[in-house]
Amino acid sequence: MKKPILSIISLLFCIIIFAQETKQYLFIGTFEKNKRGICSDYELVHEEIKDYADYNIKRIQFQEEHKSQSPNTRLIDKSENVIAYQYEKKIAGCDCNSNVISTKTSKSIEDCYKQFAEHQAKYPKDFTTQPKIIFTWQGKGDRIATYSEDFGGLSGKFSAGNTATKTIIVAQLTNNTTDKLACVTLKIDDDTETMEYIHPSNTFSKKYDTKKLDVKVIYLDNNVKPTAEVLTKIKNNVRKLIINENGTFKTKIIGSIGVRG
Repeated sequence: MKKPILSIISLLFCIIIFAQETKQYLFIGTFEKNKRGICSDYELVHEEIKDYADYNIKRIQFQEEHKSQSPNTRLIDKSENVIAYQYEKKIAGCDCNSNVISTKTSKSIEDCYKQFAEHQAKYPKDFTTQPKIIFTWQGKGDRIATYSEDFGGLSGKFSAGNTATKTIIVAQLTNNTTDKLACVTLKIDDDTETMEYIHPSNTFSKKYDTKKLDVKVIYLDNNVKPTAEVLTKIKNNVRKLIINENGTFKTKIIGSIGVRG
């Protein structure tokens, strides 16, 4: 009799622990990292959390830690999506620019990118540099499909952000090497191909309106400039085919995966 009771207790304990560890919300905080007269450089931190009570604890800690650095916090609901982007902004009446961070949230990741594009179109003078997406997050409430892959130094996270009319793949690629430049080509359904250079410790994020995404990777020493020969080599070396099949990911390996110099 004791064994069944102990088993039930153990099961309930595991369920409780699992529920406590489920983190479906997101904490976002920004603070003033460097002050340069009127202009400033800002930094973003983010962490998945369990609930509002958890957020409130994080908020108080964050504001206390950065109380002299203009702290700002935000709770992202499990049903929301968010993108954060960084750019230099001209400060009116001053001979300097601030390195600022903006966020866009919505019920769909597609609408986040739409808001991002509208911001650039409506206020072009705000951007003295091309904005760079530094973080994306898709809410946990809608069970959005994700797929992760390690390309031998470059870690990739792919999310399916489908709508009623579009099939979407959101790619987030992080170069985890310390001395290698990741040269990546990404090709979508209509054969449009783009080349991205991701330096050590940097992250690249972008939304693609496509069902299939060809990911091709090669690594160079960080101080080596890519040549036409290298680019040709990449084009002939498909590492992974990512397929969004009705919101579920399928993959196909067409080449070997690993760091190369």
